[in-house]
Amino acid sequence: MPAERKNIINRKKLQKFYTPLKTFLRQCTQKIRTLLSQIIATLQTKIGSWWQMTLVFLFAVVFLYYPIGGWLINDIDTSDTYKPQVENNQLAFIDMMSHLINREVYHKIWTPNLPFLFPSYFLDNMPNFQLGLMSAVSKTASALGRIPLTAVSPSAQTELNEGVELLQYPGNVWLFSPQNKLLPAPSSSTQYKKGRKKLNNFNREIAAGRVILNRNADNLSIILKIAQTDLGNLLSKTDSHIRETHDSTVDFKADDIFYFNLGKLYGYKQIFNALGQDYKNTLIRYDIYASWTAMLNFLNRATNINPAIIRNGRLDSSMTPNHLITINYFASRAVNLLNGIIDKLNQNMDLRQ
Repeated sequence: MPAERKNIINRKKLQKFYTPLKTFLRQCTQKIRTLLSQIIATLQTKIGSWWQMTLVFLFAVVFLYYPIGGWLINDIDTSDTYKPQVENNQLAFIDMMSHLINREVYHKIWTPNLPFLFPSYFLDNMPNFQLGLMSAVSKTASALGRIPLTAVSPSAQTELNEGVELLQYPGNVWLFSPQNKLLPAPSSSTQYKKGRKKLNNFNREIAAGRVILNRNADNLSIILKIAQTDLGNLLSKTDSHIRETHDSTVDFKADDIFYFNLGKLYGYKQIFNALGQDYKNTLIRYDIYASWTAMLNFLNRATNINPAIIRNGRLDSSMTPNHLITINYFASRAVNLLNGIIDKLNQNMDLRQ
């Protein structure tokens, strides 16, 4: 069959498929236009004064714009399908941090800094999750900045230092400085995008051989000790909140704390997954691979908790759960294993010295 004739037949088949679809869409569009015209006409006949128009507008904002807009924006993602894309000796955990930043500030909306003009203003779960996640990323970036480099070019050192600093930026800045509301300031998402770019540049410098970073127990210990301190503070603060407020009938801060902790634990779980890829030989050499896997398992179980309503119930209650205790339980098991891993690294380093 000649190619031209075959193309004509294919076009006819496509036309048979698309023609009914176009007709259906055209009919739907026409019905929507007719419905909107009827609604507008009805409003014009019913609304006879400015205050009635104001009431309709307020109703639309309160019952349509904020609820529906917030529902569409809300997206708490604890998936673990991403695998680091590294080559030429690049660090997988840097690529993972880059992915997490990219996901939250590019592919989603960074919600913690948005003012009341946006429907996400009344969301609290997603903003707290994002703040917790970025907290884990910034702490890990800070640890990376403390690792002694065997060799590093001035440009690579600059990229690293600037990237670490940018990721320490507060997460609630939109257009104005938190200290002086009249002064314009870079937004949080803008600074995080720049910080991500700096980290990616540093990773490329590693691939180009302009940075030499030893993947030994000393450097792994530096990263883990900072995470250990951060997670220890998280457990301590959550325990204090539970002790002080579990007798309350309603705890409005429980969901804020839960989702901040969820974001932080999820961030560390993803980063530690990639870190295990970078330091796999060290984990095997120091006989801590099994403990590492168990720690990741507890972090994974913590981030899989997804209740419809967050409760900080009485500790002796038979009816009301306490989700803060639940997530703290898995987090504490992970931290205990992390402590053992660090101790084992330190013991082997002492023997080596």
